Amino acid sequence: MPNPPTPDSRVNWRPPGREQPRDEERWKFDEFAHAVTVIQEQHRILHDGFYHVCTGKDTGWLDAGVKVFQLKTAALNFPHIQTMLLNFGKGDVDFVAYEGATITVDGTPLPVFNANRNSTKTPLLELFAAPTVGANGTEIFRLWTPPTATGVGQSANGIAGVGQGSEWILKPSTDYLVIMTNNSGATIDFSYEFSWYELAYDPPQ
Repeated sequence: MPNPPTPDSRVNWRPPGREQPRDEERWKFDEFAHAVTVIQEQHRILHDGFYHVCTGKDTGWLDAGVKVFQLKTAALNFPHIQTMLLNFGKGDVDFVAYEGATITVDGTPLPVFNANRNSTKTPLLELFAAPTVGANGTEIFRLWTPPTATGVGQSANGIAGVGQGSEWILKPSTDYLVIMTNNSGATIDFSYEFSWYELAYDPPQ
């Protein structure tokens, strides 16, 4: 097995099963089409069982309340975050992500599913709700969802599809936080979706 990557050697380091040019030649073929991959990259990644999803709904979120999600990466783990999608019953809500958090106690584990239901691969990235936080770490991302108002003949509008809008590749052995604050002036519900892929080709037999 090759040595783990360092910041200076990463460009030349290859994960297990991909050390030699012949390994790259082997993996460029789609196992279903028996030909060089002819589908888009993300579609192929899903076929290979590398795509994972975590979703849920939280109700009764009190005004001025704070919700915290923890993303915990493992050693030699480079999750590619595709989606952090949130739907709120009402705005406004602040959404802030931090890197390098100090976690005293991991939160409640969140269920994660492989998007290819024929695959047995499991991710190394772990997601938790409501961890005990010693320090937030470095802020790396911030979103604000605007207020939704009520008026004559109107009701509060929900806000759908709030997300980070770009791919993020996380560092290994690092705790990340997503901290949300309900500033809407009301008790609201929200749903969340986290999706990502982790490249994990097995060594050739």
